[in-house]
Amino acid sequence: MACLLMGFGTLCAGAGRGRGAQALIAVGTLVLCGVGGAYFGVDSVPNALIVGVLSLASAFAVEKGGMRPGVACVIVALAAAAQIGDATVTAMMANASVGDSFIGVLAANPQLLESVGLDAAGRSLVEWAVRTFWPAAFSTTALIEFLCAYAGCGLAARRLRDRKVEWPDFGLYDLPLWVVAVFVASLAGCAAWYTHQEATGNALLMVSGNALLTVRYALAAQGLAVLAWQARARKVPRLTCVAVVLVAMYLEAQFIVMSVVGLLDIWGNFRHLPRGEEQPVQGEPKQD
Repeated sequence: MACLLMGFGTLCAGAGRGRGAQALIAVGTLVLCGVGGAYFGVDSVPNALIVGVLSLASAFAVEKGGMRPGVACVIVALAAAAQIGDATVTAMMANASVGDSFIGVLAANPQLLESVGLDAAGRSLVEWAVRTFWPAAFSTTALIEFLCAYAGCGLAARRLRDRKVEWPDFGLYDLPLWVVAVFVASLAGCAAWYTHQEATGNALLMVSGNALLTVRYALAAQGLAVLAWQARARKVPRLTCVAVVLVAMYLEAQFIVMSVVGLLDIWGNFRHLPRGEEQPVQGEPKQD
């Protein structure tokens, strides 16, 4: 909710203003974030500031017309990295690791594992997975915070049409090729770990696996954009669109269908979007 309000307020206050006014808005927002974080404890201040910077970056990118998919990916990645760094420093000060803190949550709530009937071997596997893939929790959190800030910007953009604030068309969402490069590198890293586990160790899987899980969100968004574009082109009723999106999200969660569609669209360009050296049609972005 805080991200939504900051995205809304920052865009409303800063749209069409000069750099000085926007800098003052940014400083004021960060001060409020610091004070709000301090209310919950000194340890909460860094994370509150990270959330504030994420919301400010989202609002200013929308205001400048630069909220392309690549920019969104960078904002989420940097926010997740900052949150991981903050959690790591906090854990080191307590002579522990971030993975241990997640395991501690499971140990404090044994009913979570007992409810699915896991034996000792199953619990050991779960603990290994938690210790390996805990960074994905931060990338998921950063993504949710970004979407909330982005939604706040969307609400503000509707009120600021007279200031010529343009809201990006999700149907034209088109990932840059460097995201595909990250996907391929992550997949190669996971394959290298699988074939040479003893030589590579768990660190390679930790980096590659978490990067792969994070890139999946971007690819799934691309797949959903293709779906939205097709639905609009065929003038599908809104209620039907909602039902189709819910089914698509279920298929993504179970079978990564939309991620596959998004990956294929990057190469196949199902929507015939202008890319590379082609001149974009007005309102349609180039691929980064």
